[in-house]
Amino acid sequence: MRSRDSSGQSGVLVLLGVLFTIILAGLDNTIVSTVIPVALPELGGGHLYAWTFAAYMLAAAVSMPIWGPGSDRWGRRRTFLVGIVVFTVGSALCAVSRTMVEFIAARAVQGIGAGAVATLPFVLLGVVYPPEKRGRALGAASTAWAIASVAGPLLGTLIVTHVSWRWAFLINVPIAIVAGFLVIAGMRESIGQSVGRFDLAGALLAGAGGSALMWAFVDLGEGKIGLIQAALVAAGIILLAVFVWHEGRTPHPILPLSFFRHAGYAASTSSSFLAFFSGFGLSSYLPLATNTAFHENRAIVGLVVGAFTIGWSAFAFGTGRSVHRIGERLPCMIGIVVHILGLLLFMVAFAQGVAWVAVAALVSGAGMGLLSPALTVVVQNSVPVARMGSATTSQQFIRQVGAALGISAFVLAATAGGFRVALLLMIAVSAGAFACILALPAHSLHSADQQTGA
Repeated sequence: MRSRDSSGQSGVLVLLGVLFTIILAGLDNTIVSTVIPVALPELGGGHLYAWTFAAYMLAAAVSMPIWGPGSDRWGRRRTFLVGIVVFTVGSALCAVSRTMVEFIAARAVQGIGAGAVATLPFVLLGVVYPPEKRGRALGAASTAWAIASVAGPLLGTLIVTHVSWRWAFLINVPIAIVAGFLVIAGMRESIGQSVGRFDLAGALLAGAGGSALMWAFVDLGEGKIGLIQAALVAAGIILLAVFVWHEGRTPHPILPLSFFRHAGYAASTSSSFLAFFSGFGLSSYLPLATNTAFHENRAIVGLVVGAFTIGWSAFAFGTGRSVHRIGERLPCMIGIVVHILGLLLFMVAFAQGVAWVAVAALVSGAGMGLLSPALTVVVQNSVPVARMGSATTSQQFIRQVGAALGISAFVLAATAGGFRVALLLMIAVSAGAFACILALPAHSLHSADQQTGA
C-alpha cells in the first residue's frame, strides 16, 4: 500500500495519529480511578469524590453530539485538533489543581475534549480510508482501545507508586502532541455537509437527554433510588423524545431521521446499543466478582480482565482485516453468539476455578471483538462521506449510552438477585442484539449507495 494517495493524504500517518488518540482516551478512562484516591488527601473535598467522574462523564456526553456533526461542517481535521487541544488543556489543569473544586472544573474541561477524542478518530478513519479498507483501520482502532483500557490501571499504579499522581494527567500532553502532529502531516482538510445553520438545539437536546439517563443509571447502580433518580430518567426520556421530534422538523438536523430508513444504519445502531450494554455491563462487574470469588487476589483479577481484553483486541483486529471480504453480518452473528456462550460459561465458571473464569472472559471478549468493528463499518458505508461525522458520532454516542446503562443494570441485577441473575439479563439483551443483527446487510459495500467524495 502506498504511503500517500493521489490527494496527498497518508492513511498510515492518520491511522497512527488515531491510535495515539485512542490510547490517550483509553488510558484516561481507566487511569483516573487509580490515581484519584491518592490525590484526595492533597486536594481535600472528599465528599465531592463522585463529581470527579460525573463532571467528566456528563461533559463528554453533552459535547459529543456537537463534535461529530460539527466536524462535517467545520472540517474534520480542524475539529479534531480543537478537540484534542481542549482535552490536553483540561489534562494540564487537572495536573496543577490545588483544590477539589478546581480539579472538578478541570475534569469538566477534559470531558468536553473527551467528547471529541472518543468519537472523531473514527470519523477521520471513515473519511481517509475508502470503504474496502475501513475495516482494517477500525479493527486496529478497536484493538488499541482495548489494550489502553487494560494498561490504564497498571500505569496508574506505577505512577502513584513512584512519582506524583499529577503525572497521570501530564502524560497526556506528549501523547496528544504526537497524535496531532501525525494527523496534520497525514491528512488534508475535509469538509462535508455545511449547508444552513448548525443544529445546536438538536445537539444540546441529545447531549442533555443522554446525560440525564446516564447520571440516573449511575446513581441507581450505586443503590441510590429516589425522586431525583426518577426525575432524571423522566427528563432523559422526554429530552430524547423532543430531540427526535426536533430532528424531524429542523431543515438541517445533526441526525437526519432518513438515516434510519437505511436498514444497515438502523440495524447497526440498535445492535451497537444492545451489544455494548451487555459487553460493558459484564466487563465492569467482572473485576469485583473475581476479586470476591478469589479472596482479593489481584493477580487473578488481572488475569481475568486481561483475558477479556485480549479476546476483544485480537478478534477485533482479525475481523477488521477480513470484513471487506466476508461482509459484516456473518462476523456480527458469530460474535454475538460467541459472546452469549461466554456469558453462559460464566454461569458455572466460578465454581470450577480460575482457568474456567479466564476462558469465559476470553470467549465473551472475543465475541465483542468480532462484532464491534464490523458494526462501525456498516454505519460508515450506509451514509455519504459528507455526513460521516453525524453518522459515526451518533453510533458512538449510542454505544456510550448503552455501555453506561449496561454497567448500572448489571450492578442493579447483581445486587438484587446475584451474579447469575445479572448474567441472565445480559443474555436476554444479547439475544435482542442477535435479532437486530439479522437485519444487517450481508455486505454493506454491495447494498449501500456509497458516495466517496467529500
